[in-house]
Amino acid sequence: MELELDGKVAIVTGGANGMGEAVAHELAGNGAIVVIADIDTERSALVEKEIREAGGQAHAIVTDVREEEQVRSLVEQVTSRFGRIDFLDNNAASLELTAQDPDVVSLDPDVLAQTLRGNLIAPFLCCRHVVPVMVEQGGGSIVNMASVAGLTADVALSAYAMSKAGVIELTRLVAVQYGKQGVRCNAVAPATILTRNVDAYMPDDYRAAYIRNSATTYLGTPQDVSGLVAFLASDRARYMTGHVIPVDGGITAALAVVADRR
Repeated sequence: MELELDGKVAIVTGGANGMGEAVAHELAGNGAIVVIADIDTERSALVEKEIREAGGQAHAIVTDVREEEQVRSLVEQVTSRFGRIDFLDNNAASLELTAQDPDVVSLDPDVLAQTLRGNLIAPFLCCRHVVPVMVEQGGGSIVNMASVAGLTADVALSAYAMSKAGVIELTRLVAVQYGKQGVRCNAVAPATILTRNVDAYMPDDYRAAYIRNSATTYLGTPQDVSGLVAFLASDRARYMTGHVIPVDGGITAALAVVADRR
C-alpha cells in the first residue's frame, strides 16, 4: 500500500534506538524527510548515515526532550529548515529506572517523578511546541508511544504504568482539542518488543512467560510497530484519531486464566 509520505517532514524522538530507529527507517523508506531527535549523539549520527546510504533523507538533531528549551530549539530548527512539521512520533522514553520501579507502596516518589518526566512530560512538551506549528499549517499527525502497561496492571513497574496511562490520556486530549484544526493524534501500545537491548538482556523466564501469555508463538519486533506508525502518519489514516492501538500479540485480548487453561 502506497503511503504517500514523499516530502513530508517527520520528527522521531528517540529515533536512534529500538522502535524509534525502526520508525525512522520506515518513514524515510516511504519518502519522508526524517529528523532524528535523540540524546544519543553517536547512534543518531549512525542512523542518519544508514538512512542516507539507503537513499532516504535524514537529519539528526541531538535533543533531550525532557528539557523544554531543547524541544523549543528542535522545533525552531526544523521549521526554519523545512518550513513545516507534518508528523511527530513521540517515541523517546526513560527506561533506566525500571529496576527501581516496584509496587505502589514501595515506590520512591522521586522515581515516579523522574519516570513521569521522561515518559509523560517529554511527549507533552513535544506536543506543546509542535501542535501550534501543525495548526498554523493546516494539520498534521502525531503518534504517541504508549504501552500495554498503560492499559493493564502488573505486580511492579508502577511508575512506568502510570506514565503510559498518562500518555494515553494526552493522546485523547490532543485529538479532541485540536482535531477541528486538522491535527490527528493516536497512540500505539506495544507489549514487550524485541529491540536490540530487550533481546540481549531479557531473562529467559520472562521471555517464556510473555510467549505463554500471548496469542502468538513469538514476540514482536520493532518492525511490527514501525509499519503501523507510518500508516498513522499518512493520509491513509485520515479518519483515525484519539485511538489507542495495541501491538501486543493478543495479550490484552485474553482473560488472565487463558495461559493456564491452554
